[in-house]
Amino acid sequence: MNAPSRPPPFRAFEPVDGRLRAESVDVEALAARHGTPLYVYSARAVRDRLARVRAAYAPLAADVHYSVKANSNLALLALLDHERAGFDVVSGGEIERCVRAGVAPSRLVFAGVGKTEEELVRALALGVGLFDVESADELADLARLCAARGVRARYALRLNPDVDAGTHEYVTTGLRRNKFGLPFEEALALLRRHAGDAALDFRGFHVHFGSQVTDPARFRAAAEVVAGRVVAARDAGFAVHLLNLGGGFAARYDQEPPPIEEVAAAVVPVVAPLKLEVLLEPGRYLVAEAGILVTRVLTVKEGDGVAFVVVDAAMNDLIRPALYDAVHPVTPVRAAPAGAARVRADVVGPVCESGDFLARGLDLPRPARGDLMAIGSAGAYGFSMASQYNSRRRAAEVLVDGARARLIRRRETSDDLLGPESGLPE
Repeated sequence: MNAPSRPPPFRAFEPVDGRLRAESVDVEALAARHGTPLYVYSARAVRDRLARVRAAYAPLAADVHYSVKANSNLALLALLDHERAGFDVVSGGEIERCVRAGVAPSRLVFAGVGKTEEELVRALALGVGLFDVESADELADLARLCAARGVRARYALRLNPDVDAGTHEYVTTGLRRNKFGLPFEEALALLRRHAGDAALDFRGFHVHFGSQVTDPARFRAAAEVVAGRVVAARDAGFAVHLLNLGGGFAARYDQEPPPIEEVAAAVVPVVAPLKLEVLLEPGRYLVAEAGILVTRVLTVKEGDGVAFVVVDAAMNDLIRPALYDAVHPVTPVRAAPAGAARVRADVVGPVCESGDFLARGLDLPRPARGDLMAIGSAGAYGFSMASQYNSRRRAAEVLVDGARARLIRRRETSDDLLGPESGLPE
């Protein structure tokens, strides 16, 4: 099957006359208005990526559910809800975010390897559309809670395909040594155990074997494994109606990933003959390249053969470089003049950790104090993984849509930082 041809993905952040733009908005002006560090997102880029996934998987009529953990800002959830996306949630807090954003609970898939009883009770009360079950204990709890409330839950069993995603160890989820999913034999045993349970409605299987997967052949391998298990489950007498293929589609960081069309071309021929309702759960692919982190240079220090460019963003704002050795592109917000001196530089933050870096070993025009820099592909697992380490207040977030820029999260204040604490001596 040949991958359908489409124009390249929309690039939201491009220089115009030497000044970085977010769609039609000047990034330097946003920093002047809202301060730094500052997350800036592009609505058009999110819509473009969603449309690309839908088009690529159109032969399967796949229903796209956004993985909320990638970026859970209410405005982004509302934007995707307006585009008729569903949502993959992995905690009670993410359920509440979606409800607050106006999402119908029936459009939620509740995944996660360790759901609490409180979370299950709330999800059942709201009428969450599908539960992705990961253990025997969880399925027993779900059955008991449903029976006590006189409700019925639709569920899928998450399978562990034992397929190597070929990605970073921390985001590989489909090997037997990983905590996620069930071996197929255990899944069949659970189906037999609960076959007569009127409180449960088995719909099918879920498989997600890793994130930032860059080889379409690995997607095909996972699809072939799960397709075989669908057939085996049907042969064993179980009606399998649904297959949740998860996500894992790669975003652009230090290299160009395969187009989503190539990934779909590897998977569609395997899954289509099964005649299933298909779900997809992209997160990073939809929002990573739709966001940048804007930061201001505080000082430049000379090190041993490297210049330390100290900026006001830090590992608490964007932990991916420290946690995953992730490589994010770095762009001056205002282009350096022709012939400007260049320097080998590490871009580091003010947090009191040697692991506090945003980029290392860059060849950059030598920055000066006060210059603005944009950390690219920061829309996924940036703010959503941010912390208040070193008692730093978390950044503001702005959503750009054409020529309109809207503050969608204000910068935290000292009251936000300290307000939940109590117990001072009287």
